[in-house]
Amino acid sequence: MKKVILLRRVLLLSVLLLGLSVCANAQFNIGIKVAANATNYNKQTRLSPGVDAGFFMRFGNRFYFQPEVCYSFKNTKLTDASSFVHNVQENVQLHQHFIDVPALLGYHFINKEKFKMHLFIGPRFGFRIGSNLKEIDPLVDQEGKMQWAGQVGLGFDFGHVTLDARYDFAADKLIPNTSDNYTWKQNSVVVSLGVKFLKN
Repeated sequence: MKKVILLRRVLLLSVLLLGLSVCANAQFNIGIKVAANATNYNKQTRLSPGVDAGFFMRFGNRFYFQPEVCYSFKNTKLTDASSFVHNVQENVQLHQHFIDVPALLGYHFINKEKFKMHLFIGPRFGFRIGSNLKEIDPLVDQEGKMQWAGQVGLGFDFGHVTLDARYDFAADKLIPNTSDNYTWKQNSVVVSLGVKFLKN
């Protein structure tokens, strides 16, 4: 466990140092975004729609650093809840609310004034602020409040409008320090639309 925490701290420090190096004397944008997400845990859950909304900042030109702060509602249908929770019927919905903070490093491989195409990757730090898991399974006594995840994706810029699709994969279990039902990790597909409204 200590090794995992150390590796995460090293990853965070590395991303921040790379981001700061990109930020030095860099072009700066700030914008707002909304997104649709679809989340599941394994074959006994079904992708269900959710929503994200927040703002982002982008520093750099061809190489860039993009931190974001978003509210995220993640929704999952438990198709076989008997293996997931204690004495609960199938087809119940698991709702979770997060404040997500991705820290992304990206590269524009097409970098025109009116059109850009870019790849990005980086960690996401999620803070769970609400869930109905306790209602679904009253025997749950601890939910993880902090969630570490990774994101990788492809994006397009059309002038001031941004569009991207990303895959989000959590490194933490739904319930920490457990060896039974709640070992599943969250996976999401996210498609977002944003507008850059400030530029230096």
